Order: sequence, then C-alpha cells, then structure tokens
Amino acid sequence: MNYKCQMPNDTYQMTNKQKMLKPKVVISGIGTGGHYFPAIVVAKELLRRKVEVIILVRKGFFEEEIARTYGLKTFAINARAFYGKSIFCKILSIFYIIYSVLLLNTMTKRVAGIAFGGFGALPLLISCFINRSSFYLFEPNRIPGRATKLFASRAKKVFLGLPLATKLKGDFIITGIPVRREFKTYVKDYRRKIRSQKQILFLGGSQGARRLNSLALEIQGILPKKYQIVIICGKRDFNWVNSRRNGRTKVIPFTPSLWEEMQDADAIVSRSGALAGYEILLSNKPVVFIPFPFAVDNHQYYNAEYFTGVGDAILLEEKNLTKELLVQRIEEMLHTKVKKKGKIILDAEKRIADVIMKEN
Repeated sequence: MNYKCQMPNDTYQMTNKQKMLKPKVVISGIGTGGHYFPAIVVAKELLRRKVEVIILVRKGFFEEEIARTYGLKTFAINARAFYGKSIFCKILSIFYIIYSVLLLNTMTKRVAGIAFGGFGALPLLISCFINRSSFYLFEPNRIPGRATKLFASRAKKVFLGLPLATKLKGDFIITGIPVRREFKTYVKDYRRKIRSQKQILFLGGSQGARRLNSLALEIQGILPKKYQIVIICGKRDFNWVNSRRNGRTKVIPFTPSLWEEMQDADAIVSRSGALAGYEILLSNKPVVFIPFPFAVDNHQYYNAEYFTGVGDAILLEEKNLTKELLVQRIEEMLHTKVKKKGKIILDAEKRIADVIMKEN
C-alpha cells in the first residue's frame, strides 16, 4: 500500500507575545476527535478553576477550529503521524518533532504538561522531560498507545479512561473519559421524539469508517420497512455514500455535535474507539460494536470487550460479519430488554483537574 505524505501549507512562527506566555498547564490533544475532545473538556475545567491553560494545535487543522470555538488559547506546533507512513514521511515527522520541541522549550519551563495521546503528544512530553517539568498522560484505551508505553514510568500520573488490559509500569488512576458538558446536558434533558419508524445510527467516528458505511448501504435492501438508517459517514466518504442511499437513509458528514443524532437513535452500530464507545454508553442506547480490525495492537477489540460488560452492547468482529447477521443482531437488541450491567464515570474532567491542582 502506498502512503502519501501531506506537506504543510506554511510553518507557524512563534510571535514575541507567544514567547512571553507562561501558562501553568500546557495540553496536547492533537490527533483524532478521541484525543482533542477530552483534552478540551479538561482544559475548560481547569479554566473554571482559574488556571491558565494553553492547548497545542496544528495551524489550519480541525482541532484549532474546535479549540477556538470553545474560547481556548492555542499555540501551534508542527506534528505529523509517524507509524504507517512512508520513509520520507517518517523522516519528516522526526524533523517536525525536533522543531516542535524547540518551539515549546521556553513554554514548558515550570509548567505542568498533559498529553492526551496521538502523534501530537511527543513534542510536549519530550519538552517537559528535557525541562524537568511535571507531565501527565491520559490513556483512553485498554491497550496503551506508544506515547503511554514510552513515558508512563516517567509521568507524574497516568489517567486511565478504561481499565488497562495489559501490565505497565507507572502511577495510574482510573478517571473515566472526559465528555463534553453539552453532551451530558443533552442526554439528561432529552425528550424522546414520537415517530413511526425506528432509527438505526451508523457511527464511524471523526474519520468515518468505510466498512461501516458499506454495511449500512448493504442492509438498506433487507432491513424491514419499519426502520430508517442514519449514516455519519465522515467527510471523505460523503459524496460516495450519499449517491448510493435510498429514500429512508439519511447521510451526514461528521459533526462535532453528534449528541442529537445519538439520542434520536433506537440502536447504534459503531466502531469502538474509546470516546465514541463511552459517549454511546452514556446515551444508554443499545449498540453493536464492530472494532476496526487494523487498529494499533487491536485496541478497539479490547475496548469493545469492556463496553459489552458495562452497557447494553454486543461485539461483532468484522471477519465474521455479514449483512444478514447484522440485521439479526439489531432486531434482537431492539426486542430484548437488557439490564444495565454497570456504571461509567461521569466526572472524569473533575477528577483529573483535582489531581493537577493538588500536585502543582
């Protein structure tokens, strides 16, 4: 498989004003929605406690837009993915890590750093380590990511969204996954809409999920007419999916405000990224988790395994999946009352902020 490498449009330069910034907490959430949304929730909680916070972003990328929407101070670094890329892209990624560490050198003196995983975590962690500043990790998945494996033993604390499925050296606290206040408020105040058809939501996350999109289109023809389908397909696949839908299928690209579609659904079919799974459990919806089989270290499988022990959820592996089996499982879920098996933590951001405030 050939991998393409995207060159940045421009290089962000540190201004004199930014050189003078001395934030107490620097947060990195660069990556996918599962990285930057929890980072933003914790940043907002710290701001409510009068802590000065800077959140790291890539200039012109989605996380910058989201951070500014939430009124957060941002600082741009250059970060690019390393694993799964071409040799040239890997060399470029190493260059950007070194460059970003230099950018952060002044900023990370006498502060606390919090890294929420993803390829954007390394510059912050390395810079804090060099400056002997305290730093913390947040690991949402049951199988720790590479940044967590590298720095867990050196971090002051490692906050866990889910219990780890493997042993790792470090000081760990299970906090749960920070979920946006708007989502929790919407779930609490939601009033179910009256409609004649039951609604099945296919949710692929911020990057979309091509196989889930294909499955949704495949079951259009065999799903009973009492159902309608909503596909959150990702911007990449929107034109392709939208051109193949039928009259009772609604297609929308990813939006950061998915809570309305999730609450309107009678059942959900989803990948098992940590944040998406956590939000679905919070919404109290029956869900079929189909782990992405090529996720690093198969971590989505272990996430789904945990979710099925907590909520009204079942796990189907993609290798065993057919459209007929999926329809069967959806109908079984909708016609079977399942007692909720456990509880999820709803105040993760407060637990994390409590530790930061106590130790810094």
